Amino acid sequence: MIQLYNKNLCRVETSQGTMTLSGIFIPFFLEMFLMNFMGTVNTFMLSFFSDDAVAAVGTASQFSGMIATFYAVIGTGASIVISHNLGANEKKPAADAAVSALIVGGLFSLAVSAAASAFARPFMTLMHIEGAVLDDAETYFKICMRYSFLGALFSIISSIFKSYGKPRISVGVSLGMNLLNALLNYLVIFQPFRFPLHGVSGIAWCNNISRAAALLVMSALLCRLLHGLGFRLDLRNSFTHCLKMIIPVLKVGIPGGISSLSYNISQTVTTSIIAIVGMTAISTKIYVSNLVFYVYVLGMSLGLSTSLMIGWLSGAGKFEQAYRLNLQNLKITLVLNVTLSLLLFLFGRPLLSLFTSDPEILKAGSTLLLLDIFVELFRGFNHIEENSLRGAGDVVFPMVVSICSCWVISVLLSYLLGVRAGLGLNGCWIAFALDEAFRGVNYFFRWRSRKWAKKALCH
Repeated sequence: MIQLYNKNLCRVETSQGTMTLSGIFIPFFLEMFLMNFMGTVNTFMLSFFSDDAVAAVGTASQFSGMIATFYAVIGTGASIVISHNLGANEKKPAADAAVSALIVGGLFSLAVSAAASAFARPFMTLMHIEGAVLDDAETYFKICMRYSFLGALFSIISSIFKSYGKPRISVGVSLGMNLLNALLNYLVIFQPFRFPLHGVSGIAWCNNISRAAALLVMSALLCRLLHGLGFRLDLRNSFTHCLKMIIPVLKVGIPGGISSLSYNISQTVTTSIIAIVGMTAISTKIYVSNLVFYVYVLGMSLGLSTSLMIGWLSGAGKFEQAYRLNLQNLKITLVLNVTLSLLLFLFGRPLLSLFTSDPEILKAGSTLLLLDIFVELFRGFNHIEENSLRGAGDVVFPMVVSICSCWVISVLLSYLLGVRAGLGLNGCWIAFALDEAFRGVNYFFRWRSRKWAKKALCH
């Protein structure tokens, strides 16, 4: 009988103590769930306002996600470098990497925030939206981007806590941020009393206010963490440390960032392709994406947890345990993804009815949920295999595969099947499934080759 779960594979000893997969996965899942729930709450409340507002905010958020990928370069790189050093019991380089990531990430995100806000209108025009939807999308995007550095710094600090095996801290702060955001959204949309924020712009300001509050709390907790580890920030040498440690951070972060950026840009392009089909198609995509993302969150949380543990194991030279842990978690993820996406399809229509009563959207959305079962099956491979390769420090191969697949399969086939062949959203979803399958299979065989074992940063 094949053993599905071996708990001995899910434990690793580090300088921070004993780390377990469940101890990492649960906080990862809760944080991602809460972050996605915030988006669902926004969409749900905006649906009372209008479907056009949903389309505007959803479209702007798609582009915002692409910008956020720029910021993830530093956070991802820092996480891998810190994990490998902690696995090798090298505490000082790990702390230096954390501080250098914050310094460079802060400066970089400030520059990107200013540039993205200044070009809000041209960016939104690229999405093939027009009229009131375009105006609302521009408003939302400009306000959010002007202060997007808040989210960038929050993300980097969150990555640092996770690398140190303390994901519960970011979960607690995320919970508070979500509750504050939900409360503010309620006041903006339903106006139980005279509230100074209104409509789409009000929702954007709610996002900024909640992130600013969360960042303040996270910054204070990070100072406490570094102080407890004996780290002292020497202003005379901080930039020297920055120049020294940012090199390995960027070395592993940039390929992963390029891969994520390519994927997000391709998703933005496919959204613009869907816009050619019509505004109803965009609203349908947004509603369906809000539902299927809960399946995505589960697999991605397990993938990120696996990545973190493999980073520690690779730093400690325990490659066989890392190899077997990957295969075990892959089996679990595939079973969960297929089961949950099937349940989502069976109960999809009532769930979609929570957002809209448009019969055209309900019919199209139900069909997409059926096709999405295949998307989630192959996405399970990507969640585990791609994150495992990154955790081991093997970042160039996934980058090349991702770029080729996203553009040749996802974007090109979305246009050919969705627009040229007249299949609409169904054609786009078929293209998404083929993209996930191509990337997932390639990552799987790369892991099986064990070439990643030569990429450990501390060996």
